[in-house]
Amino acid sequence: MAKKITVYRKLRILHLGLDPVAAPWSGDLIRALSGGRFQFIEHHAPAASDDIASRLQLYRPDFPLLDQGAGPGKLNRMARKMRGYDMIMTHGEAGFPAAMAHSLFSEALKLPPLIHHHHALQGFAGGAVKRFKRRLGFARTQVVIAPTPAAANEIAKNWDVGGKRLRIALPVFGRAPKSPRPDAIPGLMKRRDEAWIGVRAADLLPDADPILRRLRDLGDEWRLVAFGSKEDTVQIASLCAKMEVADRLLTSQRLAGPEDRAGLFDMLLSPASSPKGAEMPRMPFLAAPAGVPMIAAGSEIAAILPPEQHDYVFGNASGHLGAMAEAMVVLARDEVQRKRLARSMADFAARHSDAADHRALLAEMTGDDRLYP
Repeated sequence: MAKKITVYRKLRILHLGLDPVAAPWSGDLIRALSGGRFQFIEHHAPAASDDIASRLQLYRPDFPLLDQGAGPGKLNRMARKMRGYDMIMTHGEAGFPAAMAHSLFSEALKLPPLIHHHHALQGFAGGAVKRFKRRLGFARTQVVIAPTPAAANEIAKNWDVGGKRLRIALPVFGRAPKSPRPDAIPGLMKRRDEAWIGVRAADLLPDADPILRRLRDLGDEWRLVAFGSKEDTVQIASLCAKMEVADRLLTSQRLAGPEDRAGLFDMLLSPASSPKGAEMPRMPFLAAPAGVPMIAAGSEIAAILPPEQHDYVFGNASGHLGAMAEAMVVLARDEVQRKRLARSMADFAARHSDAADHRALLAEMTGDDRLYP
């Protein structure tokens, strides 16, 4: 008897503006919609690097360069390249030109529906002209997904996107990574008796004093590991030398920062909040799956962290760096609390790793119940 062959009806999704390095949640969305019971989905991303295409199993079709200043001719060429797919997904600011092309030409070209993923937690950079462009660019977008209720309110107010066209869905978190080797960061080796705090040097500058001065109040096992350019790390080292805490500092010029090796750290610091309109920070999306507590600036970041972490999120009022430094010292002395926060981070990431809200929306828009059985 001949072996039965299963034939899948493919669902082809075109991703535009995708950057899983800067926006890891976008790569985790694709992973959550790939393989296993979702092997019928094909993901296409024209600008993906060889490494990313291999990791995420992406097809790479030809597509015009996404240009924020693209004129009607180029936008028309973008729109024509969208034909033949079942769904278009645009990601963040980089994907906006494609959303504009879709709104302008979708009716004439009978294009598939488009979902735009908004990547900012608060505020919009730019003035009236940019607001007008966004209103025009999203005029016929089927759905804009906001990461938080606050972001959704700003989108509705500034871009005239509302009703069923505006949805709220927390970005997808990755699954728990493998524990990194003690020497996973080139030039550094974590000893068994050491505890590490990770931070980006640029986030500490120009006002590093409140945090650096408190290093002397930590136990002997603690080290601050600062990542950044040679200029920034040398400046941090110089400040530590003046404060006589140089023995508590380790530096790395690995610009990827601490978060993609989060499992090596006992806590992570994020002392600089995101600028207005900037994309969400990477750190929560890499720290949470690894189960690493965070101390962060910027009250808006609380929306993408578990409730247990909210006491360790500080606004930008005067003195917030001093408050963060105090929290760092208190948390370093409380192993029980660190473990509690670590569990809450890992559990939070696990709860938001299956893209359930995103799958439900896709099923609604495509009518494909395989996405959300």
